[in-house]
Amino acid sequence: MTTGERGGKQVMMGVGADDLKAIKYILLFYGRYLQSGQAGQPVSHRSINRIQLVLLKVEQIISGQVILLRWDELGLITEAIATFTELVRRKIAASKERDEVLANCEQLHDYLSLVLPSIHPTLKGGGSLS
Repeated sequence: MTTGERGGKQVMMGVGADDLKAIKYILLFYGRYLQSGQAGQPVSHRSINRIQLVLLKVEQIISGQVILLRWDELGLITEAIATFTELVRRKIAASKERDEVLANCEQLHDYLSLVLPSIHPTLKGGGSLS
């Protein structure tokens, strides 16, 4: 669960256990994808460290610890999900299973993208936050 303030009001957002596990694996993929150079741009150690920190926080949340995610960390998650779904769509042949994975990822991305800008208007879900 993530909490924060906007206009003096506390804002909370929850994501289910299955979604957290998906986020964990998508972040693992995203870090490896960036490190491999396939993204077409050099990646800094700082970017990889950010991904690893968010991954660690997600793993702590999965284990039952109450951890707060910052808005930029949520933005990084939406960026990773957007990249993952784009690559799955382009590189994996259409099948029922692929389409189910895409639908679930897009639903999670849409949820985070809708909530994130309303909480922190300078962040845009799925966009680059570097």
